[in-house]
Amino acid sequence: MNWAKQLNESINYIEENLAGEISYEAISKIARCSVYNFQRMFSYIADKPLSEYIRSRRLTMAAFDLLNSTEKIIDIALKYGYESQDAFTRAFKNFHSVLPSSVRNEIVQLKSCPRLSFQITIKGENHMNYQIEQWPALKVMGVLHKVKTSTAFEVIPKIWENAWKDGTMQRFIENFPDYRPAGFLGIAAGGQWGNSEEMNYIIAVTSHVDVSECKHIPALEGMQEFSYPAATWAIFEANGELPDATQKVYKQFYTEWLPNSGYELADMPVIECYMQENRQEVWIAVIKK
Repeated sequence: MNWAKQLNESINYIEENLAGEISYEAISKIARCSVYNFQRMFSYIADKPLSEYIRSRRLTMAAFDLLNSTEKIIDIALKYGYESQDAFTRAFKNFHSVLPSSVRNEIVQLKSCPRLSFQITIKGENHMNYQIEQWPALKVMGVLHKVKTSTAFEVIPKIWENAWKDGTMQRFIENFPDYRPAGFLGIAAGGQWGNSEEMNYIIAVTSHVDVSECKHIPALEGMQEFSYPAATWAIFEANGELPDATQKVYKQFYTEWLPNSGYELADMPVIECYMQENRQEVWIAVIKK
């Protein structure tokens, strides 16, 4: 399926369900990727989080309903997913800077968030340094966290912060195997292409690569070992200050590289590698179309 077509079909689903329940899992099935990957992809393409886009579209439509119908404010609030008129009023005022009641009683200025539409454009403004590598099976050791896919963006930075506080990172430093994928690893796995509301996020280091000269490092006490099969990886340099360096890679990957590459996303984890001196790599498993 055409990449832009998948994204536009996802937007169609959102538009058709603004006045109902919107399932992130259903969106990701349409887009053929995990919920976490879709949220990440959407935020880089649209320059706003998926949740903010949905909220803005609903509040835009709510304003139209206030202007063009006689529906009660409470009914409009419930229609667009708010549990009370008070909650709706706060959200409406925060977005439009006016109260819902003012829309019908005064001449006011309102905001509008237009529906998104995606098309592929080839910019070529900034080059990307990457390699396509057939990488053997590998093992990592680390700490697994169960994360709700809908809140992953907010929760994952806190996981890293806690890992430094609770001594996890110090234990890695003291027992650091020098294998690729290198450095501290942030691994986003699971979500099962929209069939699960949870995903696994693992802070880890590589403990084995399936080549003859590589010694297997057993998992440290209190940590788990995770295995991943041989795969084709697109490996991107993301050197520079965080988080800007990795965010730039993801934005270019989703908006420029992937639509024109002849590859599609594999149902594999995304691995971010954090090394010394602001050197990072992003490993994304891909499949030739």
